[in-house]
Amino acid sequence: MSRNEYIALLGSVTRVMKAEKVLKKEGIGFTLIPSPRIIPSPCGLAIKFGDKEREELERVLEEKKLKITHLYIKKKDGYEKLY
Repeated sequence: MSRNEYIALLGSVTRVMKAEKVLKKEGIGFTLIPSPRIIPSPCGLAIKFGDKEREELERVLEEKKLKITHLYIKKKDGYEKLY
C-alpha cells in the first residue's frame, strides 16, 4: 500500500509555529518544512504528514482554531491542491 504525502499551509509563520506546538503535544507525526517552491505560500513554512496522521491532524488543528488554509497531496509530477 502506498503512503500519500500531504503538505498543509496555515497562512502565517505564527500559525504554523502554534500548530507545531499543538501537534507535538498531541503526539501526532509531522515534519515542519520550507514550503515547496512550486506551491505559492505567503509564509514559507508548511507541515508535511502522511495518510495515517491526516484525519487526527486536521481534527486537532480545527479544534485549536488553526484550520489548514490549503492542503496539497504529492503526485509524481508535483502537487495537487485538495483545498
